[in-house]
Formats: sequence, structure tokens, C-alpha cells
Amino acid sequence: MLSQTVINEIIIPIIGAGVATILEIGRRQVKAFLDSKQDLINKQKEAIKQTMGIELYNKDVAIIKNAVKTVEQLGREFNWAGALKHTKVLELIKNKTGLSDDEIFNIIKGTVLEVNSLKSNSIIQK
Repeated sequence: MLSQTVINEIIIPIIGAGVATILEIGRRQVKAFLDSKQDLINKQKEAIKQTMGIELYNKDVAIIKNAVKTVEQLGREFNWAGALKHTKVLELIKNKTGLSDDEIFNIIKGTVLEVNSLKSNSIIQK
């Protein structure tokens, strides 16, 4: 009877407290591990967002450059003036990029300069 009382009133609560302590220590360790990895996960997400932004920008630039080169070629064939070519480029890229009007304008100007320098070089080489 005494041994039953010792078991019920002393040993079982001590074992219960020990198990609860071990579980709490384990929970804190898991939480600390996950918290340390969360910073890494957040940094990786940010890096992916930046990479995707750069890739999207490069894709938009390529769309504009291809449109400019296409219109420049058509402009040569049909004797289009500069304003008409600019309008045609804007028609081709409408709603296809996420760039601002200023960014689009600057890319168009840069691409036209590039195309014209290629034309000048090919004339000089002939």
C-alpha cells in the first residue's frame, strides 16, 4: 500500500514533470532552428524576387528592341518618317511591357542609335 502511494504521489508526478521538461526543451530547440532558417528563407525569397525583376526587365527591353529593329526595317522599305516609325513601335509593344513611358522612350532612342550606327558602319565598309 505504501509503495503504491509512493508511486502514485511521488514517482508519477516526477516522471510527468521530466517528460514535460524534455518536451518543452525540444519545442524550444525546434523553434530556434526554424527561426534561424526563416531569415535564410526570407533572404532567398528576396533574391528570387530581384532576379525575377531583372529577368522581366531584360525581357521587356528585348521586346522593345525587336520592335524597333522590325519597324526600322519596315521604315526603310516603305520610306517612313521618324514620327511614324515611333508610333509603329509603340503600337507593337502596347501592353506587352511593364516599363514606364520614360523607360520605353529611352530604350527606343538607344536602340535607334544602335541600329543607325550599324547602318553607318555597313555603309562605311562598302
